[in-house]
Amino acid sequence: MERANIRLIALVIVYIFYLSVGAAIFSSIEGPYEQRILSDLRRKRDDFLAKHPCVTDKELENFVKHVVAAQDMGIPPLGNASDKRSWGFGSSFFFAGTVVTTIGYGNIAPLSDGGKVFCMVFAVFGIPMTAIMLTAIVERLLQLTEVLEKFLCSTCTVRGVPTAYLRFLHLSLIMCGAITLVMIIPAFFFMFLEDWSYFEALYFCFISLTTIGLGDFVPGDDPKWRRSEYRSLYKVCCVFFFITGLTFLLLILELCAKIPDDHPGMLFSCHKPFLQEDEEDISASAIKLRPRYSISSSGSSPSSPDRQRLSRNSYERISGRDKESR
Repeated sequence: MERANIRLIALVIVYIFYLSVGAAIFSSIEGPYEQRILSDLRRKRDDFLAKHPCVTDKELENFVKHVVAAQDMGIPPLGNASDKRSWGFGSSFFFAGTVVTTIGYGNIAPLSDGGKVFCMVFAVFGIPMTAIMLTAIVERLLQLTEVLEKFLCSTCTVRGVPTAYLRFLHLSLIMCGAITLVMIIPAFFFMFLEDWSYFEALYFCFISLTTIGLGDFVPGDDPKWRRSEYRSLYKVCCVFFFITGLTFLLLILELCAKIPDDHPGMLFSCHKPFLQEDEEDISASAIKLRPRYSISSSGSSPSSPDRQRLSRNSYERISGRDKESR
């Protein structure tokens, strides 16, 4: 218990240090890039004012504020984006899917108070329902993974492979297969459909399926998307992709939880493992049942003839008492 608490305190310190290091690295990488973009934006703004002297600095500033506000509300400010509806059925289905899966890209949000209230109510019931559904699906998939586990046990135990290696091998195979199915292969489709690079598509899959949902890449959100007539269907298909990917992610987490001996979280648990508790209970019982007097194996113990003599004398005393009682 005390060791687990000390480990927990150390983990909290390491966690805060990890966040601090991450913040420093992000700042050092993204800070200069942000300054370059800001300098380029200011240069373009000055060029625009120089070419259009009839537009004042304040008028341009107010216009940009309206554009940014519309963009933040999910309304495309470009003139050629009139066919893109943020709250059509496909986009609304996509939004509902990101709410119940807690991905939440933030590219669109409810504008009215009624929409915000309904969003909260919808999430209260939708998130637990999604969790229950995914858990039920994962239980069925676990039965399929047991087939692979039995095959590994039947082939590797004959060769004397330790159980820990079998568990690690089983988890690694499932993890590689899941990553291939829900990240590596879908990234090719998004690269083709969205005109992203493969790295950007893979980045989108990872950010989405880990429910980080930064919103810097959103499928079907580009106003210049050349397949606008299929936008609604595409948005709906993306939701089912998210659900499938989250299912495989939960499957991996469930397999990790099934091997508590190798689970890192056991180092910080305030409860002892079940087997360890049994072993300690058995040891404690053995100590309580230990005889009060025992013959030591050290040099002070009687020799074998002495033990035989003691046993003979004890037997004669008992026999004498029996005769007297008769």
